[in-house]
Amino acid sequence: MKTVHILNGDATAGAFAESNLVGQPDPASVVIWREALSEGPVKADVRSVTELWDIRRAWHNATADQPADYDQLVVREFEKLANPADYDEIYLWFEHDLFCQINLVFLLAQLAQHPLATTKIKLVSVDSFPGVPFFKGIGQLNSAQLATLFLQAEELTRQELDRAVQVWNAYAGPQPLAVQNLLDADFGRLRFLRTALILHLQRFPFTDNNLNLIEHLLTAFLMEGPLPEDRLIGRFLQQDRVYGITDLSVAGTIRQLNGKLWAYTDDGLSLTEAGADVIAGRRVLNPVERWLGGFYQTADSPYRWDREEEKLTER
Repeated sequence: MKTVHILNGDATAGAFAESNLVGQPDPASVVIWREALSEGPVKADVRSVTELWDIRRAWHNATADQPADYDQLVVREFEKLANPADYDEIYLWFEHDLFCQINLVFLLAQLAQHPLATTKIKLVSVDSFPGVPFFKGIGQLNSAQLATLFLQAEELTRQELDRAVQVWNAYAGPQPLAVQNLLDADFGRLRFLRTALILHLQRFPFTDNNLNLIEHLLTAFLMEGPLPEDRLIGRFLQQDRVYGITDLSVAGTIRQLNGKLWAYTDDGLSLTEAGADVIAGRRVLNPVERWLGGFYQTADSPYRWDREEEKLTER
């Protein structure tokens, strides 16, 4: 039986190799997914996936976050899935957070475009593990623990693959309300996807002060007093179980709001007077420019997350 395992990053790869789940694997039997499609620009209506890689390369270059060899680390790995029907089984190992769920729906949407014949698509996806009190991801687990997860893999149906296509097209499209309109859908075994999509929508400015959820969390730490940037990043990453973002992403958010919400001082990052006014409701901050899926947010963008209604709205 020919099988391929798609892992959610290098953090999982070491323990997976030690697990003997695939014996002595050849390189084609494991795909290590290294892109972060929950960050930066994506596009649904591309002529081919090559166009998406071009978009991603340009963005990584602009943010100084370009992998040393993008083609080798990302594109070549993805190309192992060029003919999914060549495999009897395809396993995807992705956890619950936004980072993993967006990568997951992209991969499922790509697989769904091919004739799969008798190929089975199986998902290993969890948000907790016995004995791991602060579970953040599969990369925390050892080889024996991964082996127990392997036994829990669930085969996905055609309906679930089609749902992943819908979600990817909505997320990577230019109309954010398309994501909102999917929240009442049946996600089947993609059981963490609805929550992940809500977390994505909570990256839009909130109606009351134009800060998003991540900015609110960072501000809450600084309300306790100044913090050096590295400690602020560390505190966020320590408590984050839902976004799965990197230290570089958190640092980017911090620097986008430097001089607006907070400022660098001798004591570290400190809330500015304007920042204190925003938190107190005396002032509204103009949203910063950033990519949110396939939508580019500007100061004039009309979309807001309404905390009372718990939905994305358009002004």
